Amino acid sequence: MWSSIIDISSKATKQWRSILLIYIAQLIIGIIVAMSAYQQFDSAIGSSLELDRLAKGFDRSIFSDMVNEFPIIIGKIKGRFLLGVAFFLLLSVFLHSGLLGNIRNRQYSITSFFTNAKKYFVKFLGVVFISLIKLVVTLAIIWVPFFKLLGNPLETFHSEKTLILTIVGLIILSVLLIIVVWLWSVISRYQIADGSGWVISMKNGWRILKSNFLKYYMLGIILILLHAFLTWVYTLAVDDWGAETWFCILGLVLIQQLFSIVRVWIRAVGYAAVDDK
Repeated sequence: MWSSIIDISSKATKQWRSILLIYIAQLIIGIIVAMSAYQQFDSAIGSSLELDRLAKGFDRSIFSDMVNEFPIIIGKIKGRFLLGVAFFLLLSVFLHSGLLGNIRNRQYSITSFFTNAKKYFVKFLGVVFISLIKLVVTLAIIWVPFFKLLGNPLETFHSEKTLILTIVGLIILSVLLIIVVWLWSVISRYQIADGSGWVISMKNGWRILKSNFLKYYMLGIILILLHAFLTWVYTLAVDDWGAETWFCILGLVLIQQLFSIVRVWIRAVGYAAVDDK
């Protein structure tokens, strides 16, 4: 078991160039989105100093102005937000096409990363699109009946405890089904990387997943738990971290970026674990 874990971790770590590239691309997009949102808030409120005043403490007049301008801000951001989501989805598929292709083909260079990204992008995008449709339909089947029957929560569920347990149960069920869709998506993309056609790859993806369901599903659960553990550790690390000095702010930023890189590495570990070539 430990030898398998070490082998999978090593396989993912060898892709450190691709991992850093994905991290840097995501960081740049994040900075652009943050700056755009700041500018929209700043122009709506009237001065960048207003936002700076909020950072020093609660100011009722500034807060009131923000509430009054909120619909205008949302109207300005909404169009850009939708375009941003679409762009980020396309960029994410492109980047992870390069990473997944490198892992499958035992390649490690940035050149091969971009070669694989261009080679597999369109077909991988189709699989991701189908996965999103399956995901939306699955979550709708779980949650739409719940919200329709919700009504008055205390009358429907008799107690807050029953309501909370029901919500927690539905969340767990949603996560378990999301794991299935993700595993099918990755396995199908690997079939494409092996040269299979788009439709055949998706069919083979389901067949392979069903024939090795327990192994793959335990892998998916471990990855979810790993993400949850990482989030918990991150919360512990920054929970009491103050921002009173520039040194503290710098330390907080460095910790945040370190955890961002680790999350990309975990995604590479997931790809490497599913890779059974």
